[in-house]
Amino acid sequence: MSDETGGFDAGWLDLRAGFDHAARVPALERRLAAMLRRRPGNQLTIVDLGAGTGGGLMHLAPRLTRWLSPGIHQSWRLVERDPALIAAGQTRLATLPAVVAGGLRVTYQPADLALEDLSGLIAGADLVHFTALIDLAGMDWLVGLADAVAACGVPLLGALTFDGRMDWSPPADGDDAAVAGFIHHQRRDKGLGGVALGADAAPALARLLTDRGMTVRLVASDWVIGPEDTAMHAAMVDGVAGALDDLAADGLVPAGQPAAFRAAREAAGPGRLMVGHLDLLAWRRGHE
Repeated sequence: MSDETGGFDAGWLDLRAGFDHAARVPALERRLAAMLRRRPGNQLTIVDLGAGTGGGLMHLAPRLTRWLSPGIHQSWRLVERDPALIAAGQTRLATLPAVVAGGLRVTYQPADLALEDLSGLIAGADLVHFTALIDLAGMDWLVGLADAVAACGVPLLGALTFDGRMDWSPPADGDDAAVAGFIHHQRRDKGLGGVALGADAAPALARLLTDRGMTVRLVASDWVIGPEDTAMHAAMVDGVAGALDDLAADGLVPAGQPAAFRAAREAAGPGRLMVGHLDLLAWRRGHE
């Protein structure tokens, strides 16, 4: 999962990829494709912010290939700061189906989103995209993103922003307090424009974009983790318990809470876990 600075581990990105894919909202993606079909020319430029190992591209590029007019070529610019994730992404993208890769140009752009001018990063884009990014960001950074996207006037598709919902079935004693701690931990400064908004990020960005004359749709895109998904259950327990460890070290939760949470979840068994996310689609009013 993410570290204190908002970075991600490639193994975690691989583990979550299938859950991301299943959770994303086809209705928003089809609506986006319908807008993009009406744009002139045969070249579609997509800027993917915080692209990691390219999971957003791996999901969306094949769908756009299917839904857009024949002969449309996609040019993806993957903005990522972590050299290890860039290297892993370049290896991963070699597995794209030939029918997609043949109409696709992919370029990694090493850049730190906390330092770069967002207007410059998205200049020339026909679509701005991100996955699991803005819950790490503070309000100042979101304002900059909203300003840049609204000024550019292109659609924005943002997927899988955590919204604070996390529900285990069967439940265990301490689940609610542990999730509350995890949400509190998310709001630490991740180095992206101030104290992170965490679970409030997607509604906050929606308001900012609406205020700048864009139409916005927010739709739930929840992970559903079944009892057979033992590795993902273990990662989620580790992620929540790790956040509690940090809080306990700062005296913000009882010292025994992380271990108690782990023990209670182990006793309850993996069961089913729902993790709430939101997908966001925004576009300039009148460009439906």
